[in-house]
Amino acid sequence: MENRKEGYFHREKETMSREEQEVYKKERLSQIVRFSYEHSRFFRSLFEKAGLSPDEIKELKDLEKLPITKKADLVKAQKEKPPFGGFETLSGKDLKRIYISPGPVFEPGERDYGDIRWAQALYASGIREGDIVLNTFNYHLTPLALLLDESLQMIGATVVPVGPGNISMLIQLMRQLKVTGYLGIPSLLMAIVEASEGMGLNPQKDFHLQSAFVGAEMFPESLRQKLEGKLNIRIQQGYGTVDVGCLGYECPEKKGMHIPEDVIVEIVDTETGKQLEMGATGEIVATNFIKAFPMIRFATGDLSYIIEDPCPCGRTSLRLGKILGRTDQVTKVSGIFIHPWQVDEIMSRFPMVSNYQVVVTRKEYRDIMSIYIELKEEVSEKQILKKRLEREVEETLKVKGEVIFTGQGGIPDRAKKIDDRRVWE
Repeated sequence: MENRKEGYFHREKETMSREEQEVYKKERLSQIVRFSYEHSRFFRSLFEKAGLSPDEIKELKDLEKLPITKKADLVKAQKEKPPFGGFETLSGKDLKRIYISPGPVFEPGERDYGDIRWAQALYASGIREGDIVLNTFNYHLTPLALLLDESLQMIGATVVPVGPGNISMLIQLMRQLKVTGYLGIPSLLMAIVEASEGMGLNPQKDFHLQSAFVGAEMFPESLRQKLEGKLNIRIQQGYGTVDVGCLGYECPEKKGMHIPEDVIVEIVDTETGKQLEMGATGEIVATNFIKAFPMIRFATGDLSYIIEDPCPCGRTSLRLGKILGRTDQVTKVSGIFIHPWQVDEIMSRFPMVSNYQVVVTRKEYRDIMSIYIELKEEVSEKQILKKRLEREVEETLKVKGEVIFTGQGGIPDRAKKIDDRRVWE
């Protein structure tokens, strides 16, 4: 275990002085701003509307001169100019994949993947060359699982590309293949542990896990402590979005999430878009350096703060603190973002629905999504309608939810479309 707590995936980058980091990031910022201006229709238009040239974005503080791009802007642009909305900078022959995220949002994936941020995160979590790693993130359409797959190959680990899968199958694979690493949402790992105990297994003795890397949903400390106690391993988390990639990862100290060197993270005032002082809580806004799909000042919708104290692990980067919540009604359920307008689109297909509300709760570390529906009038064969609605919800949102019919007035006036009732530590 000791060697899994030490070392760096890229020592030179991860131990640069703060001054060296600033010089490095300024140089990369200038490069991606110039490249985006020259090759992306969206960003050229954005600069022209702001009355700016790329040469005016030299310092990290200069980013404030540019407007923030939100997810809704990306969706709108892609609807107007499909498939990529003018964000793309590379031609088809340079693309390895086209990912599709909920929205839908189409994302070009470069042929030569060289982004090391997720590899840094995985290495910091203890995954090493020769490990057999169960990747339970979803390989279907969305980029995260495949990018983590590429990153595991950078480390030299062997991947079991299983996706979320059936829990009994996951347990069988972990035992048969002597899996040493787990990637996935923490609630699935908890479900695996509990199911294995229900089968009469001892997770510490019957599994061979030595490292686990989790993300895509909230990870309360009580769940971490419970999992670490049952598995006798360290469990670390990472944070990022499908649009901008990895924005933070824990080291063995678990005192915040290190911001990788190859990305710029701002904490901004949600009203003005201006950068806040160190330690203040605001929205996470990110600028990546990915030429295939650059994002400049992309708003994540998540709230956090920056920690600047030195970390005992030796990495010198600033760190993100806890993710404290969302700036809007967008809610993450079982690792998938749910937007109010997505549910609006579903309900527009059912003219008999007069009102709805999505309620998210949590039981035994698992997210539960319920969709309360008011009908304009009583309908025959209500069970058939319920199944149709639930099927549309799962196909569109990629998350299962239970439809519950309520009487007229059962949903309060001006109620939130998505009511997140989960309580976090």
